[in-house]
Amino acid sequence: MTLRALGVPRRAHVRAGPDGVPRAVEIRGSARAVSGIRDDWLVQDLWWTDRPVDRHYHEVVLESGRVVLTYRDHVDGSWYVHG
Repeated sequence: MTLRALGVPRRAHVRAGPDGVPRAVEIRGSARAVSGIRDDWLVQDLWWTDRPVDRHYHEVVLESGRVVLTYRDHVDGSWYVHG
């Protein structure tokens, strides 16, 4: 039996508009359109260390109704998805 961590973010392909808001999220190889944003927030912490955290989170609603948490890591420029 193989154990895996729960709630670990995965790199994701997110298409964002010019405003940085996600418009589509690729899940399991298929792009899913975003129909709405439930919430968004910034996390900026540990700026005084060698591993600062600078992320913009978006809780998005996909066209299917599924809610997905995404964030863009402004340190490395990559998008991630939870769930």
